[in-house]
Amino acid sequence: MTRYWLSFIIGGFVLLTSDGVEGALVEYTIRFSQAKNHYADVEVRCETGGQPQFELMMPTWTPGSYLIREYARHVETISASDSDGAELSVSRSRKNRWMVKCGDAKSVVVKYRLYCNEMTVRTNQVERDFALFNGASTFLSPVGARKQKHQVHIELPDEWKHAICSLPNVDGNKQTFIAEDFDELVDSPILCGNPDIYPFQVGDREHLLVSIGEGEIWDGEATARDLEKIVAEHHKLWGTVPYPRYIFFNLLVEAGGGLEHDNSTVMMISRWYYRDREKYVRWLGLASHEFFHTWNVRRLRPKPLVEYDYENEVYLRSLWIAEGITSYYDDVQLARCGLISQKEYLELLSKQIEKLQTTPGRNVQSLSDSSHDTWIKLYRPNENSSNAQVSYYNKGAVAAFLLDVEIRSATDGKKSLDDVMRILYERHVGDVGYSPDEFRTIVEEVSGTDLTNWFSHYIDGVDEFDYSKAQDWFGLEFPKPKSSPEGGEASGDKEKPDEKKKSWVGLTTEDKSGKLIITKVLRDSPAFEAGLNVDDEILAIDQYRVTNGNWSTRLKQYQPGESVEVMIARREQIERLRLVFGEAPADSWKLAVAKEPSDAQKQQLKTWLHQK
Repeated sequence: MTRYWLSFIIGGFVLLTSDGVEGALVEYTIRFSQAKNHYADVEVRCETGGQPQFELMMPTWTPGSYLIREYARHVETISASDSDGAELSVSRSRKNRWMVKCGDAKSVVVKYRLYCNEMTVRTNQVERDFALFNGASTFLSPVGARKQKHQVHIELPDEWKHAICSLPNVDGNKQTFIAEDFDELVDSPILCGNPDIYPFQVGDREHLLVSIGEGEIWDGEATARDLEKIVAEHHKLWGTVPYPRYIFFNLLVEAGGGLEHDNSTVMMISRWYYRDREKYVRWLGLASHEFFHTWNVRRLRPKPLVEYDYENEVYLRSLWIAEGITSYYDDVQLARCGLISQKEYLELLSKQIEKLQTTPGRNVQSLSDSSHDTWIKLYRPNENSSNAQVSYYNKGAVAAFLLDVEIRSATDGKKSLDDVMRILYERHVGDVGYSPDEFRTIVEEVSGTDLTNWFSHYIDGVDEFDYSKAQDWFGLEFPKPKSSPEGGEASGDKEKPDEKKKSWVGLTTEDKSGKLIITKVLRDSPAFEAGLNVDDEILAIDQYRVTNGNWSTRLKQYQPGESVEVMIARREQIERLRLVFGEAPADSWKLAVAKEPSDAQKQQLKTWLHQK
């Protein structure tokens, strides 16, 4: 466990006004003590401006992660005093606010303890070897000081060498950073410790790969060279570079996730991913995804996100544009810059399509509804989520792929979704923001086509996606399995008379203390129709005992259409249910190049993936 002392010194503004005092500086000092215990002790010092009381606020969520996280729950033992040390009254005014009664005191000191042991990209982790601070979960800020400059000074322990942040330094002091306002402070994570640092240049911009936990397993120099290719490809797509310097924080801490910021990103992964090609490509995709957000979401925002409300949910219907389109480009850009092959890219795209097409919730929740409901659904999945909802990341990526094809085919390959994103950025960057209708207007402008029905069916509705146009344009196909579901001919092969079809139940299980427990039941599956429930313990099939060890092999003994009795224990009561095995869904979502694509299709595929 780790303990840290954070000291925030805030001065020079009136705290009760709605927008502070012009020119005031909010100063923070972060000190470390007992880094093995996960604590930060915070001191907030501010001038009262003669006001009898003032209020401090902590955000409830982090931009880019749309769920109320209640960071104030990590605040402990808060107290206040005047500059002479006389105790002042401090009380909680709301779940994430504290009121200090300062009387006629000209300056006030507020102290609190912050627990920092949540290894995610949006929260704080403080321990013996390093510290990661995210602004939303760290800084108590005086209400009304949002537009003031915020300065942070880090007092490092003797054994640590670096405090790294995308914010500029003050007077050359590498441990003091200045933010133009509270928004920039929240957007600028700080990493302290002894990381491995790999600088590289793309164009006239400096970039840093900053890694914690390489352990002689992760090759930072090689990774930086790969990042250089990703950065260059994104620069080429957007045609503009909006940041002065960019930092890839790469925490190899056996956790997962990524979060975008204006001039940096925080990523968490396992160090062992480097030695597994498939997993390393996944990390490259994560880096590409977060870096694409430098433009799409950080500077090019849906209108409701132009100015963040740090204390309340912000509802919008365009997260599929912000996140789904980004999830399409993250892997496309890897292919375009040569980090993955055409075959590898089609496999990645196929996984997105397969995930979508095997999620029953695609027929229930639209993309725009998925975006709107993110605050209560996406980040709070349960055993029925796959039946009732869809991810705007996953379905949004597939929608972006199909929308790209719509534009390319409508313009005979002269325009693409690339053009849409550049125009959207040019017209709606910064405080302008964009609405779903404004995005659609630009798509129709670029494509020269009325896409009202397309958006109505696939974005606002739940119609099944049609992949035929994409297959025809790029010369792709979904190869059929050796035997078709109907038992007839497929791929030129006839089904053998004695060939067994795969049976299907439509549930997932987990071994919990030796018990075979159901963890998911797919809608309209044989298990669903039989009435099997999540948390049921499966005991036997037709009076024969089954366990986690023999469950999968036992299922292979049955043919589609066979009826069996399944014995279960539901809340300790034994029940018997009749199950009729279904046929395993055909594995038909693996995109591949057609056997004999035309010359035009070959060229269109190469153009899409920037291949020679």
